Amino acid sequence: MRILNNYLESLVIGQVDKIEYEVNVAAGVIVRLDDNMERQVLLIQRAADDHWPSAWEFPRGKCDRGSNEKIYPCLKREVKEETGLDVIPIKFIGEFEYLADRGKRKSTQFNYLCRLKDPKQPIKLSKEHQEYRWVKTAGEVELMVNAGEMKKTLLKAFDYDHKVVNYPENEIEVETIEESMNNYLGKI
Repeated sequence: MRILNNYLESLVIGQVDKIEYEVNVAAGVIVRLDDNMERQVLLIQRAADDHWPSAWEFPRGKCDRGSNEKIYPCLKREVKEETGLDVIPIKFIGEFEYLADRGKRKSTQFNYLCRLKDPKQPIKLSKEHQEYRWVKTAGEVELMVNAGEMKKTLLKAFDYDHKVVNYPENEIEVETIEESMNNYLGKI
C-alpha cells in the first residue's frame, strides 16, 4: 500500500487542489468452480459508449448511499446491480487508490473475493456492461484487463491460497477457495 500511496502522491503533485471529494468503492472478485473443478473468475466488459469503453473489470461501484455506507452492503448492492448475482464475501484481498473524474475524485477500492450464493443463478448485466466472461488463467487476465491494480487483484484471486507461506488470520484457519466452495456445495 505504501508504494501505491507514493505513486498516487506523485500523480497528484500539482493536482491536490483539484480533488474535490473522496469515496470508497467496493469490488467483488467472484470465483466459482467449473465442471472440472477448476477455478474461474468473472470479468464484465463496460459498454462501448461508457467513459471507459469496452474495458474488462470485475463488478465494483461507489459506496455513495449516504456518507457512512458500509463496505459489505455496498459490495453486495453493486454486484447485484451490475450482474444480477447474489454473492457471499469470502475474504478481503486488498485495496488500492485511484483518481477519477479528471482528478476531482480520489477513490479507495476495497476488493473482496466472493462466491456465488447460488451457483446456478444467471448473470443479468446492467446497461453499464455489454458482455461477461469466466476466465481461468492469469494469461487471460493479462490479455483482457488493462488497469494494473485491477490486474494485480485478479491475479491474487487465482493465487491467494498458493502462497509460499500462509499464516492463519487471528489464529483461525482460513479455508482455500476450493474448500469453501466444496463446503458450500455440500450444503445445498
